[in-house]
Amino acid sequence: MQTAATPVVPFWNRLRTISLYAFRGESLITLIVLSACSLLSLLPGVGVIIRLLVTVAFYKFGFEVLHATADGRMDPPAGGLRVEESSGWSAIWLQTGFIALAVLALLLFGPVFGLIAVIVLAFGWPGAMMSLAIDGSVSHALNPVTWLSIMSRLGWPYFVATLLCLVIYVSMANAQALFAPFLPSVLAIFLAQFLSGYALVTTCHLMGYLVHQYQDELGYVSDQPASAPTPPRDPDRDVLDQTEALIRDGKAEEAAKLLHAQLRSRGGADTAHLRYRKLLRLIGDRDGQLQHGREYLSSLVARDKEILAVDIARECAELDPAFAPTRAEETTWVAHKAAQLGQSQTALRLLSGFHRRHPDSADIPKNYLLAATLMFERFNRDKDAHALLTQLQKSYPGHELQPRIAQQLAIVERMLNQAPAKPA
Repeated sequence: MQTAATPVVPFWNRLRTISLYAFRGESLITLIVLSACSLLSLLPGVGVIIRLLVTVAFYKFGFEVLHATADGRMDPPAGGLRVEESSGWSAIWLQTGFIALAVLALLLFGPVFGLIAVIVLAFGWPGAMMSLAIDGSVSHALNPVTWLSIMSRLGWPYFVATLLCLVIYVSMANAQALFAPFLPSVLAIFLAQFLSGYALVTTCHLMGYLVHQYQDELGYVSDQPASAPTPPRDPDRDVLDQTEALIRDGKAEEAAKLLHAQLRSRGGADTAHLRYRKLLRLIGDRDGQLQHGREYLSSLVARDKEILAVDIARECAELDPAFAPTRAEETTWVAHKAAQLGQSQTALRLLSGFHRRHPDSADIPKNYLLAATLMFERFNRDKDAHALLTQLQKSYPGHELQPRIAQQLAIVERMLNQAPAKPA
């Protein structure tokens, strides 16, 4: 994490450096090589496949740039295409999902409201890419709640960065249209691919820098600490290196056991915990993910890591809808934070059955008032909300929340008693 002694320079003060990033070192070499490879798309029969593979390779490098920048490494990553093959394909699926949403919006809402929806999707794209780079989940990145959460956390800098990304892509398209008619087809293909690659690398570097600048707000945990004059040695580095070696040898289960033993005996930073969860997902250990989720949540709650805590709770609740933290106060904290971050389904799952798990908890009225409010406002479960609020009113007379319970109950009752409009 960045400390007060080494503040991050805001991205708006580094725009020239960001715009020239793609022309430095390994980045320029990678752009030239992949653009040259795109010429093979002219081959009959295999051209489409080659173009797709080149696009995946560009996205792989883009993700390497994003990760490196988010971790505080401002030089282009050495070694070229080092990230997993799945990263490039995930980006392709994410882009396909956004295109499908845009087409669906235009078909369902018409040209005016459809265009508005497309603009919303354009502003959500950087948030989706940052989300995909952080946790690798395409479904999570496609969720509008994810974009809105990132937008609310970053505020106006997010929208400024998004506009810069749009300017870069529009400028790239204009440059292609300007030069393509005057060049031979081979040079035109090379230039078009090079400009597209430049736009991708530059925007990925910009998005990575945004994650780096606001890593605390996003709850981002770097795989590598940012450089400092006297960096402390990562106590988990040795065991993480050992697990990576085991994974390369196809021994993912042994890697998971090794990291589990480390976390049990000596604890570990968030980097080690998140790596362990990835290993558990890789080997399909559902019970291990749930058990670790409960243990890890206690640490996150104690350290007020709300975004990461809600993400872990969401993962576990998707694996088991009955999942809940061990302690009542932890469930209360995570559920209310989830509701604040727009994760209503996660909040409701955590609160379901709370009174049975913790019959003596003083948080029951507060939690079930929240649950009833979410049922009514987010899920159209008016009757369930009414029943829950009525039970709260009967079970906790004189409680300090009774005025709010009565107010919410009156709102729900007005909605339930509202007669449907009769045809004229």
